[in-house]
Amino acid sequence: MDQWYASIGGQKQGPVPFDTLRQWVYEGHVTEGDSVWSPDMPNWMPAGLVPGLFTIPGASRSVRMRPHRGSVVLVLGILGLTLCVVFGIVAWVMGNKDLDAMRRGKMDPSGRGLTQAGRICGIISLVWTFFGFWILFGLSRGM
Repeated sequence: MDQWYASIGGQKQGPVPFDTLRQWVYEGHVTEGDSVWSPDMPNWMPAGLVPGLFTIPGASRSVRMRPHRGSVVLVLGILGLTLCVVFGIVAWVMGNKDLDAMRRGKMDPSGRGLTQAGRICGIISLVWTFFGFWILFGLSRGM
């Protein structure tokens, strides 16, 4: 039977399939300390003790995902647009690394949108700076 229940913040959620429960884990809604139950189990138990719940599908061993840093990347990208291009470069580099980690299943993918937005802001900040200097130096040399 593939029916699972989770106690999240004192509220029972479910029944859901095991894959949905695993998705809740990856999204951060269910942690190792939250209780889960299935009709095949005698009692509720901590989610961290359920075999395979914190395992990445296709991986040979249990691997914990790192939390995403999408908010940080987005803030750095915006700072790159408004204050200093260095923040934009950092957002671009961090965004690339984090998106790669999400693709490989090593980082929580729920922050993908924020990470992509911050990365794009970082790219735009660098492009704007490049064209700004190009125009500035072109005008000073009489284009």
